[in-house]
Amino acid sequence: MPSEDPIAARKEPTIKNPAAGLVIATLSLLLGQAAAAPSWVIPTFSFAVFLLPLLFLFRPHHRRWACLALLAGLCFSLGYVRHRQILHPEFPPTHLRSVMSESSQIYLEGVLRQEPEKLPGRNRWVVRGARIWHPTGAQEITGDLLVGVRNARREWRYGDRVRLWARPLVPRDSANPGGFDYSAYLARREIYATAFLENDEGVELLSRESAGLWGAVEYLRREIRRFIDRHFSRDNGALMKALVVGDMGGISRAARAEFTAAGVNHVLSISGLHVGMLGLAVFWLIRFGCSFSSALLLRWNLLKVATFFSFLAVLFYTALAGAAVPTVRSAIMIGVYELAVLLDREEEVFASLALAALLIALVWPGVITDISFQLSFLAVLFIVWGLLKVREWFPPRRREELPQERSRLRQWARQAGMHVAVPVLATIGTGPLIAHYFGHLSLAGFVANPVIVPLVGFAVVPLGLVIGLFSLVAPPLALPLVWLAEPLLSLTFAMVRFFSRLPFANIAVPVPNLGEVAGLYLLILTVLLLRRTRYSAIVLAAVVLGLAADGAYWWRERYGRKELRITHLSVGHGDAAVIEFPGSRVLLVDAGGSATGEFDTGEMVVAPFLRTRKILRVDYLAVAHPRVDHYGGMRVVLEQFSPSELWSGPGKGRTARYQDLEDAAERSGVSRVSLSSSDPCRSVDGVKLCVLHPGPGRTGEASLVLRLTFGRLSVLFAGDIERDDERRIAESRAELSSAVLKVPRHGSLTSSTEEFIGRVKPKLAVFSVGQRNPFGLPREEVLGRYHEAGAEILRTDQDGAITIETDGEMMRYRTYKSGKRGSVRADSRRVD
Repeated sequence: MPSEDPIAARKEPTIKNPAAGLVIATLSLLLGQAAAAPSWVIPTFSFAVFLLPLLFLFRPHHRRWACLALLAGLCFSLGYVRHRQILHPEFPPTHLRSVMSESSQIYLEGVLRQEPEKLPGRNRWVVRGARIWHPTGAQEITGDLLVGVRNARREWRYGDRVRLWARPLVPRDSANPGGFDYSAYLARREIYATAFLENDEGVELLSRESAGLWGAVEYLRREIRRFIDRHFSRDNGALMKALVVGDMGGISRAARAEFTAAGVNHVLSISGLHVGMLGLAVFWLIRFGCSFSSALLLRWNLLKVATFFSFLAVLFYTALAGAAVPTVRSAIMIGVYELAVLLDREEEVFASLALAALLIALVWPGVITDISFQLSFLAVLFIVWGLLKVREWFPPRRREELPQERSRLRQWARQAGMHVAVPVLATIGTGPLIAHYFGHLSLAGFVANPVIVPLVGFAVVPLGLVIGLFSLVAPPLALPLVWLAEPLLSLTFAMVRFFSRLPFANIAVPVPNLGEVAGLYLLILTVLLLRRTRYSAIVLAAVVLGLAADGAYWWRERYGRKELRITHLSVGHGDAAVIEFPGSRVLLVDAGGSATGEFDTGEMVVAPFLRTRKILRVDYLAVAHPRVDHYGGMRVVLEQFSPSELWSGPGKGRTARYQDLEDAAERSGVSRVSLSSSDPCRSVDGVKLCVLHPGPGRTGEASLVLRLTFGRLSVLFAGDIERDDERRIAESRAELSSAVLKVPRHGSLTSSTEEFIGRVKPKLAVFSVGQRNPFGLPREEVLGRYHEAGAEILRTDQDGAITIETDGEMMRYRTYKSGKRGSVRADSRRVD
């Protein structure tokens, strides 16, 4: 019985918001997951601090707060432990990782765990291991293997039992600042080994099973894909398959780039946008159709009926789209809210969002690090919260208004304003994170999203689903709808192309780090929640000062540096070095590259690093050698970082990709400079830069050799020279002595002679090599030569990106992956 004593009532502890426990549990669980992502480990004994609230459980005045604190500690610990176990598991003896060896092949038998993923230029299979065959018999195993297949000539399906020869590899983690941590991404999918096949000719199909209910769903998806391939044009069919069954393999890179530039690339992947808009369309149709029946209006709550059938449509679409993780997460979000509607709790939007996030975090222990999860929840949160604010600022018409006083124009203007506010709020809410992950912001998205999103969500997707349904039960009925869908898809492409070509449609921005992202969100929230109080002004001033101090630091880094800074990036078997001269000018020597071009080192490694360093312009590009491992990633940098000069030797590449680079250089208008040892040394911001090779008149694939001197320290970039080139450089009597040497030919036996090393006298020898490269580089004999010469050896395959800074007297180095650090004075060969 409640107390009637007003004093006791005042002392009774209360928590105004009944959903506080749900919000605290969700945030604590997500924070625990985030704490497990970095490489550092929280000691187990430190979790005992979460037991301190037990001391207050027996105090009535603090009991509820103690329970909330205990709940927060428990959820934080649960999130941390589960995510940590996934990222750094202890494999049982039967797991694939326990029995495999990276240096040998295995004969694996397993089952395709999901429908093969079709990507441009390759397929990806997830094979759940069953056993490994040895000459003496079979060994039962567990664990999944991600297999990339470049040329899959046969049709493979979910549930196929196969045998194949594979050389399993351990996924590589990020080795460069701003790089993508591929191993952690796969670990969150519980995949800890990968393999690659050139084709599927050696893959044996043992059996093709129906695989139960999900096998039937995959059969329906295959049939819909076949119908779309037969009856749609190529580009329109690729977009329709992406929107209906989640197959993005047919969308060209050019089309993806246009959608990104227009700020609507989220339309291509089935996510909360498509699922939510489909559910809303079904809701409106059911409610509108049933409103014509008086019997239904009297007997049923049409709001709940429409909500129920809307959720069924969401479940159907989720399954048809392949039940990818982002789509399932979106279905959970929508399902939780629709459950709140069925329970008459639809006003508790934020509680529904918190419950959805809690359920998702419990199902996927590392979801906090997923980009789509972060962007989806932030977009929904800012849209819901922002629209509530807009409703406060522009309230709807008052009920007591007379009909003649009501303005239809005002009502239309308000609805249009709410429609425009949605993409604006979503862009504000996701802008800092998009800048952090992608290094660009699309201004065209403000005008493109209000037009393209409704077209796709309310017209193309529902029409595509109806076509897919009719293609299964009555194909002739689907053909007239195809004629209707084709112009809608063509219109979508035309509008995307138009918006992508607007001036300043897509602008590059410096990549903010996580601290800066937090500061930007704090600034946004402070401005939107600003009240005319002293405390609000203090908070706003503190946030602005903090961001201003951060900006001043980066301004000094970009435009007021006094040191020479060189970063050798880890680009696999290839070279790439970013040179930041004192002041602001930047030189990029090579950009790596692979023979197939499937992994663009310029786009995936070099460009993210540059934007992480707040570099939006590279003044000079240098192609040291006309081979793909030097120029393969250069085109992206050429197109996105506005260089003024492109340096190269006399040699020319003989591949189509080199010609693409030449064409891009011609389109950009960059000045071409051919270098040779006869050119005089140039000075760039106090750094003397000399070309030592090739000599004048040399042709063929001669490699550039550059020597940079700053103060008393020199750095030698030896490119891909060989023994004869080393001898020619020595005979030219050029000064070779350098504190840092970028080792030629990645440590091959065809270079790095003892005479050359003796002339250079390096204190640091930098090997730019790839993990598991097929050439066995660097060779042990070459490593021994540098050891005997007293050089400290750093390798990009083991140490990751290598950063060297010098003021001309003292040289400091550090590595990104291995954490090695040291320093060298100009007058000493000692490395600390």
